[in-house]
Amino acid sequence: MDSPHHPLTVGSRFGPYRLDRLIGRGGMGEVYQAYDTIKDRTVAIKVLPERLAEDAVYRQRFQRESHAAARLREAHVIPIHDYGEIDGRLYIDMRLVDGDSLRSLLHRHGPGTPADAVAVVEQVAAALDAAHRDGLLHRDVKPDNILLTHEGFVYLVDFGIAQSVTDESLTQDGGAVGSYRYMAPERFAAGDIGPASDVYALTCVLFECLTGTRPFAGGNEAQIMGAHLFDPIPKPSLVRPTVPAAFDAVVARGMAKEPGQRYGTAGELAAAARAALPDRTGGRTSTNPPAPHPEMMETVTGTGRGNASDPGPGTGAEAVSGHPAEPGRRASRTRRRLRRLAAVAGVALLVAASLSFAGWAYRQHTTPGRPISDSLTLQPSDIEVLSIVSGTGYHRANCLRADSNTQGTSFILCDPNPAASAPAARFFRFRTAQAMHDYFTTTYLGGFGATSCPSDPAGKDGPLMAKGKEVGRKACYADRSLGKPAPGLVVTDEAEMVLSVYIFDNPELTALRDYWAKNNWGRLSSRENSGDPDVFTDDDRSLFKHLNDPYIARNCRHADPPLGPTAALVSCDNASDMPSVTFLGYHTTEMAKTVYQADIGQLSGHSCTGGGSKDEVWKRNGTPIGRYFCLTDTTGELPHQDLVAIYEDLHILVQLDGAPTDQPTTAPKTEGELDAWFQKNFTS
Repeated sequence: MDSPHHPLTVGSRFGPYRLDRLIGRGGMGEVYQAYDTIKDRTVAIKVLPERLAEDAVYRQRFQRESHAAARLREAHVIPIHDYGEIDGRLYIDMRLVDGDSLRSLLHRHGPGTPADAVAVVEQVAAALDAAHRDGLLHRDVKPDNILLTHEGFVYLVDFGIAQSVTDESLTQDGGAVGSYRYMAPERFAAGDIGPASDVYALTCVLFECLTGTRPFAGGNEAQIMGAHLFDPIPKPSLVRPTVPAAFDAVVARGMAKEPGQRYGTAGELAAAARAALPDRTGGRTSTNPPAPHPEMMETVTGTGRGNASDPGPGTGAEAVSGHPAEPGRRASRTRRRLRRLAAVAGVALLVAASLSFAGWAYRQHTTPGRPISDSLTLQPSDIEVLSIVSGTGYHRANCLRADSNTQGTSFILCDPNPAASAPAARFFRFRTAQAMHDYFTTTYLGGFGATSCPSDPAGKDGPLMAKGKEVGRKACYADRSLGKPAPGLVVTDEAEMVLSVYIFDNPELTALRDYWAKNNWGRLSSRENSGDPDVFTDDDRSLFKHLNDPYIARNCRHADPPLGPTAALVSCDNASDMPSVTFLGYHTTEMAKTVYQADIGQLSGHSCTGGGSKDEVWKRNGTPIGRYFCLTDTTGELPHQDLVAIYEDLHILVQLDGAPTDQPTTAPKTEGELDAWFQKNFTS
C-alpha cells in the first residue's frame, strides 16, 4: 500500500492479501473474497472502518473477542483463520463460505416453511450456546450475520464485534453494537446483559424466518426502541396464517421483556421451536406444499409456479419466477370498482394482479449474498413512494434503499417477488420535475436507448395516460444487464415526480411488457388509494386466519372499505395463469348474505353454467358452504368476467377477476374458464 489510508479496491493488496471480489459492504466495514499470498488459500476477509482502529478501547475489545471467537470449535461458528491490524485497519480472516446470507434469502424469496425456520434456528443456537459457555456474547444476531451453504449448513459470523460476559470495563464506548431491530429491551438501559439478550435476538430471527417480517417495524430507532421496551409481543400466526399457532407461545417466551422469563439457553429456544412443528418426524423441508388448515379458503398446490435462476439481489434486472402480472391495472380498476360497488350495500371488490407464489428454498442453488446494512432500510420517505406504487408485489421484504443524491429524495431498488410475480423494479423520487425529466432523457432515452413503445407513435417516448389525460411519459427499452436483452418499461409521473422502471425476465415477456405499455399499467396509484404496503388492520388479520398460501400478507395489500358493512378488504396477487382474487370480511354471516344478495340483483348476476337460477351452490369436499354467481364487468376500458362467492359460516366474500380477452397470459378469461378454475381450486 502506498499509505496507511490508501482506499481498498478490488485488485489491490492489503498486507499479504490480494482483494479479488467485494462480497458486501455495511456499517461495520467491507467483506472481500481475497487470496492469501503467504498461506496460498482463498479466504473471506472483513476489513473494519479506519475510525474503529483509532479507538483504543474498541481495538482492545476487538483483539480480545476475536481471540475468543477463534478458539471456538463449534461447527456452526464461522472458522476464523487470523485477525489483527494492517496499515491502520482492523481485519478478520475467515473461511470463505459458498452460499448466501439469511438476509439475502429472506429478501429474495420471503419466509420459508416453519420446518426450514427451525432448522436454521437450531444451528445458530448451537453456535450461540458454545460461545456463551466460553463467556462470549454475540450481541448482533440478525439474518445478515447468518450464512447458509447450498446444502443448508448454517454458520454464525461476526463474533469480532461481540462483548465478553465477564468484562464490564470495555463496554462503555458510547455506541450500541448491533441492530436495533433485534435488540433485547435490557440493551437500551444501563446494566448487565447476558446470554438472554442473544436468545431474544435469535427469537426475533425466528419470527422473521416464519413470517418474512421483523417483529417491530418502527420507522426510526426511537420507535423501534419503544416497541422492544413496551409493545406487546407479536404473534407470528397472525402475520402469516400458515404458521402453526404453537409458535406464538415460543416467540412470546423467547421475546419476554424480562431476561429471566426467557429460555435459559438458545438450545432450549430451538427445542421449543422444534416441538411447535405439527410434524415431529424429521424436520426436513418437504417438497410438497403444506396441508391447508381445515377452514382455509384456498388449496392451490403449485399452479403456474416456476423457478428461474436468480442472479442475486440489487442488480436492477433480476430474474422473475413465472410470468409477471399486471400490478399497474390495480389502481385504475380499483377506484372504478369501489365506486360501482359502494352503491350496492357498501360492497367494494378490488382488482388485483394475477401473480405466482414461490416458496423459500433454503437448499436451492444460491448465489453469493450481500449484507444489508441499516442504512439500506427503507425510510418513511421511501414508504411514501411504495404506498402509491401499483400492485401488491413490493414490500419491505424485497425492496431496499439505495443512496440518493441532491436531485432525489428516494431511490428504491426492488427485487422481483416470485410469490407475486412482480418484476424487478426501481423507483426514483426527484426534488423537481425538471430533474426527473433530465434523468429520464439522459439515462433512459440516451444511455439505455429507450424509445416509444409499440402502441405509441414512433418517437423517443410516448404519453402515459390516466382518465384521458397525460400524467407522464413512458418508453420501452432492452435491459442487457443479465447478458441477454430483457424487456424494460420506464414511466414518469409529473405530479409525484417519480420515475418507475420495471424490468421483465427475458425476451419471451416482451408481449406482456408491451401490453402494460398499451394500457398504461405501471403508473402510480392516486393518494386516495395509497397506504403502507405492510400495514394491515385487525379485521384484515382475522381474515388472513382463514386463508392459505399464496394469500398471505407479503402478497397482499389492505384497502379501506367504503362506508357500509364491509369490515376487511384485502387484495392479493397470484400466478399469471390464475384469476385475480379479492377477499371481503364481515362481522356476521347475515351481513355477508345481505351484501351478496344485493350484488346479484344490482350487478345482473347469473349462473356461471347457464342454469335457470341466478346462482349456484358452493360445495367444499361435497358439503355446501355457500353460493356463487358470475357477472360481466363492462364498466371499465377492458371488459372481463367476474365470479363472486360467499363462504357463509366464515362470513367472507371472494371475487375472482378474469383477465381481459386480449391479455397475453393464460389466466381464465371466459365464465366457463373461471368456473372451472373455481371448481378445481376452491371446492376441495
